Amino acid sequence: MNQSKPITLRFVNWVDPERQAITFFSSLIEKVTGRTVSIVEHPTSKVDIEFVSVYGQQIIPSIATRAYRFFHSYLPNGIPFEGGKHIPNQQPTGNSRFSIFFTGENERPPEGTWDAYLTFDTHSYGGRNEYLPLWWITSSDLLIPTVSPYLGKEIRLDELMKPRISDYKSRNKFCVAFIGKAYPFRMHALTALSKVGRVDVYGGIARNTPRNSAIEKFKIAQDYKFVFAFENDLFPGYVTEKAPEAWATGAIPLYWGFDIRKSLNPSAMLNLMDYSDLDSYVADVAEIEKSESKWLEIASRPLLLERPSLESVIKLLEAKLAPLIARVS
Repeated sequence: MNQSKPITLRFVNWVDPERQAITFFSSLIEKVTGRTVSIVEHPTSKVDIEFVSVYGQQIIPSIATRAYRFFHSYLPNGIPFEGGKHIPNQQPTGNSRFSIFFTGENERPPEGTWDAYLTFDTHSYGGRNEYLPLWWITSSDLLIPTVSPYLGKEIRLDELMKPRISDYKSRNKFCVAFIGKAYPFRMHALTALSKVGRVDVYGGIARNTPRNSAIEKFKIAQDYKFVFAFENDLFPGYVTEKAPEAWATGAIPLYWGFDIRKSLNPSAMLNLMDYSDLDSYVADVAEIEKSESKWLEIASRPLLLERPSLESVIKLLEAKLAPLIARVS
């Protein structure tokens, strides 16, 4: 194999208009292999690595695959769990030497013939998966300097790990929410919080914010004491940009999420998961909103307890992509 040639990458089922994730993973592969990378757009040409995600069209098993599972389910030994024909989930395209599945959303990685998974999920899945939550890519400078597409400014890990100065008096409004999806529990929480004070809502559910106006999010939040930052769902490890971006505005994040890795500082936010019910959570928010000293105590704390690391991700990829790694003569 000519290791002086670039490694070819293709990204399948991605929604990445700013190409931040594509840039991140290209840089990651270059770091792991010591070789340059070339992005291939053609959907079926053979490449070295395909990065596949959950975005875009869902893949339905073929009639032959469904028939195979149907007939074998009636046999004495049941469906044989090898070879991948039993798999109902998304599978590699077969047009690459190595296939890596990534999801930053609350989706389990599909079981099948994947070489590696990079997900928010903390299970190892037979030694093929490593933890890589979405915010490490979109809302931090963990690998490369990145302007958050949702906030409109760069979020640096050094800042997230240090105490900060935030002004209570200039933030004369109660709470703001930037929401694209109106999940029921999220709406219940907004209704409960609105009994404490006015909650201003921007984003897809309010139909008042153009899709490309992320810079306004940071500017708007400067007037508020709290930024509503509920995850889409509650699952161990499912941590997106919600808390880091809310904290980066200078406000206190009103969070709901399961940070099983315990990298987020629970005392720098109000996490509904730490409360017995929504009523006690809202009561605590109301008390802190009225007290300058209590608000400043929480708002001044760093968001991160530990600095994220790509060490485990790099080790996994070094093992799975060993034939692609440049040999040092």
